[in-house]
Amino acid sequence: GKTSLARAILGVWPARAGLVRLDGADINQWDRNDLGLHLGYLPQDIELFSGNIAENICRFSKLDSEKVVEASKTAGIHQMVLSFPDGYDTQIKPLFGSADSLSAGQRQRIGLARAIYDNPKLIILDEPNSNLDEQGERDLLLALRKMKESGSTILVITHRTSILTLVDKILLMKEGVVTN
Repeated sequence: GKTSLARAILGVWPARAGLVRLDGADINQWDRNDLGLHLGYLPQDIELFSGNIAENICRFSKLDSEKVVEASKTAGIHQMVLSFPDGYDTQIKPLFGSADSLSAGQRQRIGLARAIYDNPKLIILDEPNSNLDEQGERDLLLALRKMKESGSTILVITHRTSILTLVDKILLMKEGVVTN
């Protein structure tokens, strides 16, 4: 239910009823390329793609190194990335079928930098702290504060309550239905 709601908000899946609107317009009326510029998404199952870390963060669009570093600093991963032998040029292999040296937490943190790259106005985070250690959790909370301060709307889907200290409103779902 929760992930389905996120995908409907993103326009990936059609809503069963009602409309999803962004700036007053039905999300399905938006050009997909234009829409992607305004949305950031961190899925529950992190999927990074073949390429380097910088390319993954900039979503394989035109690489802007300053924006990549800015997103990385906001996500709290800049120093982590610099510690890799090739820094931002470190190659990422698909998770399936290869022995990737990145941990699940590192993948999740790179995924967060990708979600906040270029300061999207709507950011949807599906279980953003599921693989994070204590430091990663602190960095996530700092990143969310920064994104809220910059004017982004953030939708957090979570089972872990530590992240709820930053939210303005809570929607509780049980078996796909909104509950009180």
